[in-house]
Amino acid sequence: MLSFFIKSTIFLLYSVAITSSESHDIEQRKQMSDPTSELSNLFWFVQVTDIHISKFSAFSRAPDLSFDVSLVSSVLICVLFQVTDIHISKFFAFSRAPDLKKFCLTHLTNIRPDFVIVSGDLTDAKYADTRGSKQFIEEWKLYQRTVNDCKQAYDTTWFDIKGNHDAFDVPGDFDKRNLFRKYSEQGWTHPSSYSFTHVKPYGNYTVIAMDAAPIPGPRRPFNFFGYMNKERRMKLQDLSQQAMNSSNMTLWFGHYTTSLIVDAEENNIRNLMKDAAYYLCGHLHTLNGLLTRMYTRHNTGTIELELGDWRDNRLYRVLAIDNDMLSFTDVKYGEWPVVLITNPKDALFTSSKEPTYRMKNSTYIRILVFSTAKIQSVDVHIDDKWIGLAHHVQGPLYALKWNPASYLHGLHTIKVTVQDSVNMLKTVKQDFSLDGTVTSFPFLAKMVLTNNIYNLTQCIFWMLILIYIVLLLMLRLLNNIQVMFIQGQNVITRNVGHFINIWLLRLWLVTKIKSLYWLFTLFTLYVAIGPWFIADVLEGEVGVLFVWGLYVKGTLLPGCLAYLYGIFHIVLFNIPLLLMTGYIIHYTRQMSQKHHIPRFHKLKHIYIPFLSLVIVNTLIAITEFPAAYGSKAMILGPVRTGSIFVSFVAYHLAQKHALAIPAFHKVDKD
Repeated sequence: MLSFFIKSTIFLLYSVAITSSESHDIEQRKQMSDPTSELSNLFWFVQVTDIHISKFSAFSRAPDLSFDVSLVSSVLICVLFQVTDIHISKFFAFSRAPDLKKFCLTHLTNIRPDFVIVSGDLTDAKYADTRGSKQFIEEWKLYQRTVNDCKQAYDTTWFDIKGNHDAFDVPGDFDKRNLFRKYSEQGWTHPSSYSFTHVKPYGNYTVIAMDAAPIPGPRRPFNFFGYMNKERRMKLQDLSQQAMNSSNMTLWFGHYTTSLIVDAEENNIRNLMKDAAYYLCGHLHTLNGLLTRMYTRHNTGTIELELGDWRDNRLYRVLAIDNDMLSFTDVKYGEWPVVLITNPKDALFTSSKEPTYRMKNSTYIRILVFSTAKIQSVDVHIDDKWIGLAHHVQGPLYALKWNPASYLHGLHTIKVTVQDSVNMLKTVKQDFSLDGTVTSFPFLAKMVLTNNIYNLTQCIFWMLILIYIVLLLMLRLLNNIQVMFIQGQNVITRNVGHFINIWLLRLWLVTKIKSLYWLFTLFTLYVAIGPWFIADVLEGEVGVLFVWGLYVKGTLLPGCLAYLYGIFHIVLFNIPLLLMTGYIIHYTRQMSQKHHIPRFHKLKHIYIPFLSLVIVNTLIAITEFPAAYGSKAMILGPVRTGSIFVSFVAYHLAQKHALAIPAFHKVDKD
């Protein structure tokens, strides 16, 4: 159940732009009125995400003679494909790899990237039951073959990094079970984080690959969160410093969203990448369709862009850097044409790390149009007013002269409509501003990406523990529960008050039985501080799970997901059992005052509810952890397996001592 709740997950990908050197800025400002210089500093790239592979064309555009192509002597193009969460599986979804190969044949050859980024979860590494996990060599070989096929279709460089699935059951970076090192493109040279610099005539652009997969990598589910230890952090600091000294743009990519990375130094991981203009990632799979567009801007100025998955949605992203300003569009595989407005850029993604002032001095609206068919027309409107037809410059680039002075204040809307020779239409709209006015990111996306989920779940868990323990203690110390009762003034408040009073009475009755009070208190404390289970967290390696951490191979990994399981356990077991026990005591006391009890009355009110709670928790105890870590997790699992015994002990004590509590006739009758 928790796995379903959490696995509303996939993967975020992303794009960058950073300013060039000061002397370069001055030179570009001098040449802004010259379309040759303005357009020659344009390059673009494509991002694809969440391909989840499972084991089991050159532009044909005639020159537009109405536009003086000679004004642009050359256009420098840099294309990037980013792929994330490929999840190659030997058990299901066999179309992922073939579709990726087709994608390379139709899109890679059309958009012609300089390099490809693959940001984690290259393989699925799960058994057919989706609970057990390990690295399967068949999946890794399929990934390797797919990459080779793509490189044969279009020769370019692939840069990949590990995701959490690529670290399932991996003891270390140099262990033989780390198949990423042998079958990925970069694993042998770069088993962890690394960087590379793309050199263009007008600047250097550095991309930093951040590896946050936990090492040792436990089998699922306890590596859903990323983990940045001290050694990895120091390496990334060095890479970031080198990029800042030698590049006019830095882009980071990784598998996890920043909200799901735990930093060993207890610093916010976003501070580590504060010099990056954009961070591309995946991992969250559009939250099962709840958020197909997850973007946000952090306090450091870095913009984080989560991209929907390839695995289920076949989404990819095209990004372009135009005069050191980045633009992008998310596209579904197979949809044409692909349209990207690079100038003026979208106001939603205005960044303090980009020279956005250049838009004021620009002379051309610039649009990238990719299609397998010939483009017939590119219509441009601003604020619902037709501006004109953009002219084909070269390759996918279209341009149209404009007067920025007409749009200097506030937000404006640009709309581009493209039609190709096979009558495919694509309309793109975006807001822009030349005075720094920005629009807001959607609230839910901001909440998912900007919060520290680890700290949030940790806080919720300990608050639940504290409230649970303190409430029981307060009720235990209270001699007369009637002083806590709510007196309603009208029908609604009386009904609400009666409901609350009844449950206060039932909880109070539980605390008045000393053995029950200590049973619930001590078991809840054990959930918070004691080991949950002892089992083979790695194949052949015994680990111990606490809610606050997982100890395996001499390493203590932060609890992370265990806190979510802890919340799940308190809400779905500890609290329901407490309420059920109070109900049993109250019911027993009420029925003791009656001369006749209807047939099956106790079956409906006691046995069925109680057994339902026990059955649900028994199913969880014998399936969730044992399926992932073997029978040891059940046999040596005091929390999940122990819950079953605690249930029956609580039932026995409630029945035994229900009538021993001094009577309060009025409330007992209620």
